[in-house]
Formats: sequence, C-alpha cells, structure tokens
Amino acid sequence: MSSIIRVTKNNQVYVYKSESYWDKEKKAPRSKMVYLGKEDAATKQIKAPGKKWYPKSSRDYGNLFLLEKISTLIGLTGILKEVFPNEWRKLITCIFFEVLEAKPLYLCSSWSEDTYINLTDKLSSQRISELLKSVGENVYARIEFLRLWSQKRRDDKFIVFDITSISSYSKFIESVEWGYNRDKERLPQINFGMVFGQPSMLPLFYNVYQGSIRDVSTLKNILKFLGHFKLSTVTFILDKGFYSSENISELKGKKLHFIIPLTFTVKQACKLIEKHREEITDVSNALRVNKQILYCVRDKISINQYRLNAYIYFNKKKSVADEERLLGKLMEAEEKVEQRHFRNREKLEKYITEHTHELKKFFVIRKVKGFFVLRRDKERIERSIKQMGYVVMLSTRSMKAQELLLLYRNKDCVEKSFDNIKNELSANRLRVHSRESMEGRLFISFISLILYSRIHNIMREKDLIKKYTIEEVMFEMKKLKIIELENGRQMLTEISKTQKELFVKLINEVPKL
Repeated sequence: MSSIIRVTKNNQVYVYKSESYWDKEKKAPRSKMVYLGKEDAATKQIKAPGKKWYPKSSRDYGNLFLLEKISTLIGLTGILKEVFPNEWRKLITCIFFEVLEAKPLYLCSSWSEDTYINLTDKLSSQRISELLKSVGENVYARIEFLRLWSQKRRDDKFIVFDITSISSYSKFIESVEWGYNRDKERLPQINFGMVFGQPSMLPLFYNVYQGSIRDVSTLKNILKFLGHFKLSTVTFILDKGFYSSENISELKGKKLHFIIPLTFTVKQACKLIEKHREEITDVSNALRVNKQILYCVRDKISINQYRLNAYIYFNKKKSVADEERLLGKLMEAEEKVEQRHFRNREKLEKYITEHTHELKKFFVIRKVKGFFVLRRDKERIERSIKQMGYVVMLSTRSMKAQELLLLYRNKDCVEKSFDNIKNELSANRLRVHSRESMEGRLFISFISLILYSRIHNIMREKDLIKKYTIEEVMFEMKKLKIIELENGRQMLTEISKTQKELFVKLINEVPKL
C-alpha cells in the first residue's frame, strides 16, 4: 500500500511516496519513503531529484509532540526530571510508548526506531528490565514524586479512593496472593489502590496492597499518605466496600470530611428506609439529578457516638426494574433446575454455586417426588425487594442532595481509570518476577494514566470526545512525520486541516521545525 506525501518548505513543494510493508524480522508494519522530486507550482510537474534530496528516514512525530507538550504543561516532565535526574528520559520514553501503543514494554525498542523521540538511547528489553528494577528499588524517589504531584493538585477539594485487582503470573512476589479477584480471574493478584482528585479528574497517588487484603482494611494506610502529602482539608468520597464503624471513627478522629454509602447489612440503613418509606415519595421530596427524577429525605444518624447527616434517596423506576429483573432470574433458575431432574442434593448445590451463586440466598432446597428442586425464600426475597431503588448516603458535610449525589456518582472516574490502566494501557497482567520490578512497572503505568486522563479531560472540555476516541486522535497525529534527508536536513510533512484543528484545541500550538 502506498500514498503520496507533499512537504512544503519555503514555498517549495517536495513530493514523496510512502510505501508500507511488513518487516518479517521485527514482525511489525514499516513504511519506506521514496523521494520523487520538486513539484512545479504552475505545471504541477515533478522534477527528478538530486541524490542529496533522497530521504534517509521517516519517523512519526505529531503524536510525540502532543504528549511532550501536555506532559510539560501539567508539570509531569518537570517533577520526573527533579526526582529521577538520571532516569527521567527513559521513564518518559516508556510512558509515551504505553500511552500511544498500549503494548508490553519490551516492544518499546522497535517502536522508538519509527518514532522521532530522542530522549534516550535505544531501550532494549534488558535496559527496560534494569529501569523497572532501579525505579522499584528507589522508594524515596517514588514517594517524593507522588508528594510533589499531589501538591500541584491543591485545587482539588474532593478525593475518591478505590481499589482494584491486578493479576500476576509471578510465584516469587510476596504481595501476590490469592484473594477476591474483581475480574473473576483464576490467578493470584496484588491490590492496587488509587486516589483521584475532583475537580481535576486526575490520579493523585496510589499504593500497592497484598492480594488477600480486604478493601475496608486499606483506608488507614491511605490516611497516612494524606498526612504526609498535606491533603487533610479535602473530602473523602468512598465506596460502600470501605464502610465500617471503625473506619468512620478513624475518619472522624482525624477530623476528615467524607461521603460514603451506608450498606444494607447495617440495621440502621433498613430502619431509616422503613422510617421514611411512606413520606419519601411525596412530591415535595422529588428532585432532578441530570435527567433522572429521584426522591430524597434527610435525617441524622449516630455511629460510634458520632452524629452524621443521612441522605435517603429513592429511584422509583429503578425499584420496579430491579424487582422484575430479580423475579425473572429466580424463575429462570427454577426452570433450569427442574429440567435437570436432580436426584442428588450435593449435585444441585454445586450447580447453584457454579451457575446462579448470587441467587443462592433466595432459595431453599426441597425434595419433591424423588427430585430435589428449588423453592423461594419468600421472606428474603421480600426483604430484598423492599430495599430496591434505595441508597443511603452518609456525610459529615451538610449540602444539597443533588450536589452530594453528583459528587458520589463522579467517583466512577476511578473505575474508568482502572479499566484504562488494565486495558488501554496494557497493565492487566504483571509479567515481572520481583517486587522491585513490579513496583517500577506500576509506577510507569500510574504516570501513563495521569497523561492519558489529562488528554481525555481536555477532549471532554473541548467537546472532542463525541467525535473522536483518544486512539483516533493519536492515529491522526501519527500521520505527521519528520523526514530526514541524505544531506542531513529535516522536513515536516504537511499538516492537514484536521491535525491543525486538533493541535489548537488540545494544546493551542501547531508544531514547526
């Protein structure tokens, strides 16, 4: 496949033919530039070139220019230079590769050959392994980076903390353990906790936990980071997995503000719902959150002698939909069991565990005419239906019901970031075999996520997200190349109208040589 490329320099148009081919040795696509000559402005004819005008190389440039500018503007490059004075160039190269290619780091070497990145010498797989180990061993530098980066985000008044699992094949890292795997994978894991800032919508800092540790147990550790990073004036937004009376006391004891759902396993949540069930759907309690019509009443609640604001929300439409969905699943499970004619109780229990585990609590097993069947636990089902559509939020702050719910809903930025770090940035598997290398690899992925998140935020602010994905923007920018001639001169290929518009919107600057 070939295409014609025109490069304008000092009002003179130079014409090249770009030919794509498959490099069997490197098992990757490559392109070769052939110089055709100068184009006559009047006749459009191409004059054959002299030898010195033949292209020596053609390398991707537009996407690198964009990342370099954004990284500098948000202060990432400056902090890396300060904290890792001898390794920042290698780190930036790996970070840019991860954002642009989302491939394993050992492929960075072949990528850099086709990319106009002169930050460091060629990064072989061995050099990358050495880099990961070195960064992983330097605990002080990594924490100092997180401290300096967090301080740059002082405008953030709310922070979201959440945790995810990252699976690993390693058998030699102590923190890689079996535990609750959020991706339902049959692999040991580490737990990766991350703090996200609002309104910046950027990752602030992270920590690594043993694979078997529960979410609720990680909060104390994060509070220590908050003290070290001097972020004690923010409001925590936490998921229900972090709720415990001990954590409430810990947060209140440190005089920290927070927003957290009250789980239905706590009796006070059910009491609040029953207390306000009759009045909550009064029209005076209706409110609009985005395009949804909800109902909300406020109350007070005491936990370990601490008085908190309780917001009881009710979504009538969700309540009806969830009830129908549950009953449909229960009936489907009953029918499948009846069709299999289980004569052995243990086999039925195994079948339920493997296929309808989340419904197991709603059934009892009975023997009817020689076969074991499922019968509905009416009390449990009705109790579950009564809770449908309700959410009880606790807060140390008194604020509008709409504002509080929107703040909590915005915490899905962390969940999306976890998805990005695992899928878009190719960090869903840890293919390292030492604690130090693992720490170095996660550090690179975290910084890549900062850069990726910033690009996404700018695209959303400039209303580009409806038209492009980040990958589509980078692919478009990649078409802008730097051509080096045999005589040593460098030329930038012609910038298209689309590229120019994207550069202006994203960084308010168009590249020039």
